[in-house]
Amino acid sequence: MYQCIIHGVGCLIVYEYSYFCLQGKGNPWDVIALGVKQYEDSGTQANIFQDLQQVFQAHANNHVTIQPLILNIIQRNRMWFIPF
Repeated sequence: MYQCIIHGVGCLIVYEYSYFCLQGKGNPWDVIALGVKQYEDSGTQANIFQDLQQVFQAHANNHVTIQPLILNIIQRNRMWFIPF
């Protein structure tokens, strides 16, 4: 279950970033690939993985506590699109 959450958090961040990148022009698949590369290269992926592991260890089966913490991690690790 935790792998699904980690993957889902990454997808949300990449898709949000890609959405703002697509406000300009470009091929959607190229923009998503760029978002994934940015997610991996910027260290965001590593930060999220580390933060989520800490949350899972501290609040193992308490879903009421984990949910707002996951949302907080997503908000803190947003990737911002800066137009060229």
